Amino acid sequence: MRTLGNELVLSATDLSNFLSCPHLTALEMAVALSKRRRPHWDDPLLEILFERGLAHERAYVASLQAEGRRIVTFADVKDRDAAVAQTLDAMRSGVDVIVQGALRDGRWYGRPDVLQRVPKPSGLGAWSYEVSDTKLARETRAGTILQLGLYSEMLATAQGGRPDHFYVVTPDPDVPVNKYRVDDYAAYFRLVRAQMEATVAQDDEAVAAANYPEPVEHCDVCVWSSECNKKRHVDDHLSLVAGISRLQRRELESRDVATLAQLAKLPLPLAFKPKRGAA
Repeated sequence: MRTLGNELVLSATDLSNFLSCPHLTALEMAVALSKRRRPHWDDPLLEILFERGLAHERAYVASLQAEGRRIVTFADVKDRDAAVAQTLDAMRSGVDVIVQGALRDGRWYGRPDVLQRVPKPSGLGAWSYEVSDTKLARETRAGTILQLGLYSEMLATAQGGRPDHFYVVTPDPDVPVNKYRVDDYAAYFRLVRAQMEATVAQDDEAVAAANYPEPVEHCDVCVWSSECNKKRHVDDHLSLVAGISRLQRRELESRDVATLAQLAKLPLPLAFKPKRGAA
């Protein structure tokens, strides 16, 4: 996420992050608006995962090259305008595979891992392209679907024709390439994208206040996790109870029990019957 003029420019990663944690979106908005600085987080495990991800992508591209496909890569092109222009030129020329190309549609910008030529007519000619993304996880997550949905929408604008499919390339030796139909997920993608666009139209402080930094799976790989954890301790938040679920927290909060101190004073047995879950 960054600012261009008075508008926030958003990416596929921003969309995936929004799905994982709207509070993270508020923090990244503040960084883009120069209100905060992103914390430095040195995690050797994440660095190893990043290198493994690059190696996985390189191996997949090498397999395509071994099939005799003509490949161009724009991984070293850092300027966004230049990357978009060069990607469009490569698409118009009909190259077989484009690695780390760049796509833009309005305020959205993205760099899909791989664009592969398919024999479906488009504004480019008798061909068009579909998106493939390399992932280390063997199971496709919702955030990945959103990213590839965004790439497919931007690709449709670039080539003058909607792609039929997108692909997730995993390390699974038996079924490495998972194929997904764009239209099966288009409504879901449009819904989440619209929700995010409505969110970033607000003030970042208002977004942060409306979305408490609940502990989520993404915290394990988030640079803001230590700051959010500090806030939960300062607030004496119920999430600090070992093993407590979000459902249980919501039930307690509906009974005006929002902190550890308040929970400690709750008489047992409970004087109320939970609307959901077991007493």
